[in-house]
Amino acid sequence: MSGPVVFAFAVADGVLPVAGAAPPDVLARQLPRLLVARLNGDGDRGARFFPFLGVTAGRRRFLRLPQLLEPAALAQLHQQGDARWLCDGLLGPTGLHWRLIDGRTQQVRLVRDMPFDPRAPLEVLPRLEFEIVDRLELEWRPQPLPALVGEALGWWLVLKDELLKREANLPAEDHDVLRPVRACLELAAGAVEVQQTIAEFLAALLRRGERRGECAIELARLAAACEDPDRLARIDALLLAAGAHAHAAAAACRAARLAPGRADLVERAAAQAFQLGRYDDVRDVVGRARACGAASSAALAQLAAACDRLADREARAAIVRELVGKDDLPVPVARLVTSFLLEEDQPAAALAVVDRALAKAPGLAMLHFERARACMLLADEAAATAALQQALAAGLGPTFVSQAQRFLRVLAQPGLWSGLQRGERALAAGQLDLAVVESRRLVRTHRRSAEAWHQFGLVAHQRGRLRAAERALRRALACDDRCGEAHNRLGVLLLLQGRAEDGHVHLLRAHELAPHDTSPLLHLAQVEAVRGQRAAAEAYLAAAVRLGADPQVRAAVRREVAARCA
Repeated sequence: MSGPVVFAFAVADGVLPVAGAAPPDVLARQLPRLLVARLNGDGDRGARFFPFLGVTAGRRRFLRLPQLLEPAALAQLHQQGDARWLCDGLLGPTGLHWRLIDGRTQQVRLVRDMPFDPRAPLEVLPRLEFEIVDRLELEWRPQPLPALVGEALGWWLVLKDELLKREANLPAEDHDVLRPVRACLELAAGAVEVQQTIAEFLAALLRRGERRGECAIELARLAAACEDPDRLARIDALLLAAGAHAHAAAAACRAARLAPGRADLVERAAAQAFQLGRYDDVRDVVGRARACGAASSAALAQLAAACDRLADREARAAIVRELVGKDDLPVPVARLVTSFLLEEDQPAAALAVVDRALAKAPGLAMLHFERARACMLLADEAAATAALQQALAAGLGPTFVSQAQRFLRVLAQPGLWSGLQRGERALAAGQLDLAVVESRRLVRTHRRSAEAWHQFGLVAHQRGRLRAAERALRRALACDDRCGEAHNRLGVLLLLQGRAEDGHVHLLRAHELAPHDTSPLLHLAQVEAVRGQRAAAEAYLAAAVRLGADPQVRAAVRREVAARCA
């Protein structure tokens, strides 16, 4: 046998709206609906609410009944099986007439007439609840009523009624449906009931694709008034659904600051803030988690990435050391740590981290790719070749396929990789004379290698031998037009010589070959600035920012663009 069915109340003719209170029609639906919610409590005792729906003026909508229906008619309307009790009521000018009907016999078992004030409509609920629970022979404890009063209560009930319309899938209306939201925020933004109902209502609008921009504005206001981490997390999700990523990140960070011990909230906030380039927020929320000893490996990795974007290498290195000391790193974290260790020229430590990760995720292509890089730096070319082949076989992402193929071409020529490394180390140490020796030895030994000629051209460029550098870079491209590094360097060289149009061609080719490399994008921004195309320059700059270009380099390019296009 199912629980009680509570019908929407009828509204007698002559009942007029009262200033500061919800309209009679709203009260007629929301009071029985609230009664059902109270009867079900935190679970589901089978109580159900039944509103009256019909078509008027060609539109499906709620019906307003001017009088009570016969019990037999009520029994035919609901579809809740063998309901034990049926409840309905009539709102009159002076009070509420309420009935409790036996669902099996359709006999009226109880009638109550009680005073009713539309400005304090919830006062009747405990009495009605008691009468039903008593007949159901359930354990019952009085529940507190919502603390809302006056106009705030009226608008909250109106808002709940707008939500009910969407739950009943009624057609959208032309009136300002967000007015109740704004009124509730103005009158009682801190009330739990208000916050929950606003979130539910705006979620319903977003599911229906209604008023996304307006929803985002009100959700941001709601987040600013909210002090509960879980509600903020839900608001964050709704803001993301509305496309308001900046406001969503703010809500997520607010939740993480309120609960720094919650790893889920801290990780979510750090990830969203990082994606928007709000690295100081990442530092703040993860720093608070660290201060209370609750920073997860994922949060620390996000912090390390933020320090990397801020060019704070010392802080990044300290966090990487902390992560290396942890026994069981999540696979994505292990991959990031491996990448940073390789950048810090610690291939042995990187290999140890990536091998532990591969034991847990042997099919992850990027782990094999990072293992190959570590083996290359350790001069284990056979192991590097095997790892690259496994990475490609496992489905390496398009961002890294061309790089992996380049590494394989280099490793296929004995001695080429080690020679390139010697030249790069000499350049990094500022030993240009040694770099010249190494680059000349390399092109003598590997005359058909685009990489060897690219390094020769790079060294010549560093020495100011621009014509020799250009010849070497063109030789590299004659060996292999797929050498994106040579296209990029040649484009820069031509730009410096005032040959912007020729440089533009090579930089476009470099970007085509390596679309995720920020260097060609930044150089393309410089070319467009020289050509007077500020909009195009800004577009390339924006793309470089999205891909994580070095903050100092992109700031210098931005200043150059601004100066040339002033």
